Amino acid sequence: MVQKSLGGAVLADESNDGFSTIELLASVTLIGIIAAIALPNWRGTFPNYALNNSTRQIQSELQQIKMRAVAENVGFEMSYQVGSSQYTIFRDSQIVATRPLADGTSITKAGSITFSPRGTAGANRVRLSNSQGKCRQVVVSATGRVRVCTPTNCGSDC
Repeated sequence: MVQKSLGGAVLADESNDGFSTIELLASVTLIGIIAAIALPNWRGTFPNYALNNSTRQIQSELQQIKMRAVAENVGFEMSYQVGSSQYTIFRDSQIVATRPLADGTSITKAGSITFSPRGTAGANRVRLSNSQGKCRQVVVSATGRVRVCTPTNCGSDC
């Protein structure tokens, strides 16, 4: 304990052992207010992250099966259903793999994309959406080019 004096008279005992209860309460309150403001925005990023992750996953998978079709000189196909959270890959009509999408992401347009041994494809698209109503599409052109786009609304193509 430290005693302060002014002209020989002791004014008060002062302790420098740590924070006072008021200081701790003010700090905890401030952290709580900041967390209450930030948490809703932070929680909204998870569905968008899952959607972007699933979109990149399908784009990568399509590019891989295109390369495999050319390398192995055999047709490959990706098949997907509306409302599903998975897709199936076929090699010459034989199931090669069934892969899940990230949680909270689903396919909103059914179809299939087939790559020939020359690497060309039947033009089509995979449309994905998340629980917040955001959409992304993986588009495959007839030449086999795979790209990602964001439609203006979930019912339209881009």
